[in-house]
Amino acid sequence: MRPLLEDAAAQRAVFRIEVGEGSGERRYFIATEVTPGGIELEPKGMRLDSLRHWQGQNFSFRFILCSRESGRTQLFEFSSRVVSVAPRQGRLILALPDAVKSLERRQNVRITLHMRHMPRLGIWPVIGGGGSKAAPRIMSRPILDVSPSHSSIGLTIRNLSSGGMRLSLSKSDFASNEVHLEPGKRLLLELSFSGKAFDTRHLFRIISCVRNVMPGQGGRIEMGVHFLALHQEGKKPAWKSVEQGGVDQIGRLVHQFQVEYYKELKKRLERMPAQGPHKVSKAS
Repeated sequence: MRPLLEDAAAQRAVFRIEVGEGSGERRYFIATEVTPGGIELEPKGMRLDSLRHWQGQNFSFRFILCSRESGRTQLFEFSSRVVSVAPRQGRLILALPDAVKSLERRQNVRITLHMRHMPRLGIWPVIGGGGSKAAPRIMSRPILDVSPSHSSIGLTIRNLSSGGMRLSLSKSDFASNEVHLEPGKRLLLELSFSGKAFDTRHLFRIISCVRNVMPGQGGRIEMGVHFLALHQEGKKPAWKSVEQGGVDQIGRLVHQFQVEYYKELKKRLERMPAQGPHKVSKAS
């Protein structure tokens, strides 16, 4: 475990913490050194003196490492206690964790998409599908049909993984379709990824199940949906169950996006000046 963390410090890996439940506020640090006293992190674009209340608290952290042998990237997660917050030294120190977990299963990795990677999203209420031999039956007109260039797409798609999505609807859209959006109801999702950010179009038609519904930010309604079955064009059976491993093609896209975002974020953070005792860059 320690060699893994030392490698993270050698690569100046970005450590991400999400503060709060669900779509919480994210903070970023750069790993600088691993000592017997813990992992030293350098803040970028934030005031450490505003985080003194973190001392003694436990948080979950994620970071990406690049293998020196294969060049492949891998996502890791661990929980640790904040040992000290030292604004004058410009360091936040974490206790060495008991374990570091590799998040190899793609359905465990959720990301917030950047606008260039937003898909066209269509949602229909359905009966059937998701493991049954009968084809799903669409019950009404679309609940939503949002293009990737529409101003609401970034509000609508909260995050994506190979195993499901978190969506956010306006109160009026939710109220108009509430009977179809209760937990346990099934939906047909159509995701079409295309445009300048993609070499080719990626189209997915997925039977999904509403798992939970809860209030979101700005008076919107958020719901988590779990992928059940993927449509296979020209194949038999036409619908393939994906409950155990998620949609592998979406998992590959998610990993590709995540590495791209990580590299962009690291470049931005590296360009920021290190925090001094008096002058501090504001969070971007």
